[in-house]
Amino acid sequence: RFNPRRGLQLCALHLDFDDAHRLHGCPLIYALHLEEGVELPQGQEARPMPHSDLIVFERGDGGRCVRVQTACPHHVCVVIFCSDEHLHGNVFPDSLEPSVTPGLALLRLVPYARKGIDAFSRAVEHDGALWERAVPLLDSRLRERWAARAKRDGV
Repeated sequence: RFNPRRGLQLCALHLDFDDAHRLHGCPLIYALHLEEGVELPQGQEARPMPHSDLIVFERGDGGRCVRVQTACPHHVCVVIFCSDEHLHGNVFPDSLEPSVTPGLALLRLVPYARKGIDAFSRAVEHDGALWERAVPLLDSRLRERWAARAKRDGV
């Protein structure tokens, strides 16, 4: 008998409305780290962290979806999509009991831009005076780096 609830997992689905839109999306980069000498338990060799999988839907209101295995032994996983247009999220563990093998970790890099940063960049590009007003508001280390760069570039 078919049980529609079997195999279902909770998922933190969301859209990132404040992420800057990129034509082809932004990458999420995952790398599984296994400390030296640590071995995965039998049965977990191919899928050591199923609770870290990413779900991505075809639209912001759902539709078809894919479940991407992000923790891939001996591989780096890169997922590129528009987080402001595609409903997405990581699945929750099946239980609250610790289930990750000690010495196993998943690195996740999320190199995205915010819409506000894009808007500021466009505004400064067209209004040099805005940049001159913004620079004094930056912290001193950043101001020193910008001054060195301007000197190097002859600006």
